[in-house]
Amino acid sequence: MSMFVVLLIGYLVSNCYSHQRDYCWKEYLGSVPPDAVIAGETLDGQNVYVGQAFIKNVGLIPGRVIPGDPKLHVPHDGQSKEGKYIKILCGPQDNFYWLKANSTDLHHLITDQHPVVGGHDESNGYLNVGRISVGGDTKVGKVDSFRVEHANFYYSDGQAEKLTKSYEILMYRHKILL
Repeated sequence: MSMFVVLLIGYLVSNCYSHQRDYCWKEYLGSVPPDAVIAGETLDGQNVYVGQAFIKNVGLIPGRVIPGDPKLHVPHDGQSKEGKYIKILCGPQDNFYWLKANSTDLHHLITDQHPVVGGHDESNGYLNVGRISVGGDTKVGKVDSFRVEHANFYYSDGQAEKLTKSYEILMYRHKILL
């Protein structure tokens, strides 16, 4: 009888506080899935999407997907690296939102919220997804939140990696199932 009670309590607690995350990363080969997450627009008004690319000996790094371009340029070590194995973030657009943040206050801002994990750095850990607008052109890249008060945003600009301390971070509205 006591084993039954323990199992019942464990089941109820896990189900009461489980988060429904209905997003995923799909393989990107040049065609944008209808449920891809839009991050903004290019200068000519074309949608920009959230992507990630695997870079050997570096990790899985977030960046921007531009429809029709089979390459994804991601920021790393001061350069823009070209990733070949690309995925695109998909899910209900209404469940995602962008939170204004900066490198010193990020950890306080995201307490009790769910920033989207956009990849990982093999040396440090998880990376989040960030964006900024540069002259009306949306740049998507990595938020390096490993060190408190130094959560910088890195993005590709031409062949260079750029850093900024003010940006938006991609968040997810999770639903608690009761």
